[in-house]
Amino acid sequence: MDIVINKKILDNIYINDFDSETFKSIDPCGIVYKLMDHTSNQLDIELGALFVSMISWGNRKAIRKAAEYMLCDEMKWSPSSFIIEGKFENSYKNVKNNCVYRTLNVETFKSVCRKIRKGLDGHSTMEKCLAGKTAKESISIICSWLSDAKIGTMEKSACKRICMFIRWMTRTTAPDFGIWSTRNQQDLYAVMDVHVCDLTRSILTNKRPTWKACEELTNIFKSWDSDDPLKYDIALMVLADKINKTNNKQLN
Repeated sequence: MDIVINKKILDNIYINDFDSETFKSIDPCGIVYKLMDHTSNQLDIELGALFVSMISWGNRKAIRKAAEYMLCDEMKWSPSSFIIEGKFENSYKNVKNNCVYRTLNVETFKSVCRKIRKGLDGHSTMEKCLAGKTAKESISIICSWLSDAKIGTMEKSACKRICMFIRWMTRTTAPDFGIWSTRNQQDLYAVMDVHVCDLTRSILTNKRPTWKACEELTNIFKSWDSDDPLKYDIALMVLADKINKTNNKQLN
């Protein structure tokens, strides 16, 4: 089915179909809200959100299950001590097939943890660590921290999961957390993947989920709403859910 996207359609979806509590109950970001029931420490929230975003590919239920196990059972709701104190070195001892999530194995996970600890370089928060960096520079830095997990780079992908993480941290409206007060939500990049690319094909020149497509979609969103361009990310996710439900009903 060909979808023709425009500002009016997505505005209508965001206003009439998006409910933040429902969204949080099915989206991986909801696990970070569970973390926030246990800690108000900014680095805990940043690192928890970073790890959840890192494994946010595939089935949402599977992502949420793996993310909650990671934050609760392995990190004990304290991602900052898990990283800073090196507790990750003794983590995931009893998991089946040496697997953290899908293709992410235990040794790769530990390698990512080491890079994150080194990257933080003694800063008390990720926000402070990235102070003075543009959104694009921050994406590049975080991609390098997670490189062993094959998170992608701007040269080869749209860096979807890192753009989503920075949206979570920066955008001030639920379902996002808005804890990076030194950042501006007008400067965020669109969360681009193959599904988003398919949904927005009618308005994109770049038809593949590359960084160029991400930048193109970001500029379109900014032209529609310069103050809160990434509300259209949310609208697209709601639209995708509606399409999936319709397709499932037709199959049944």
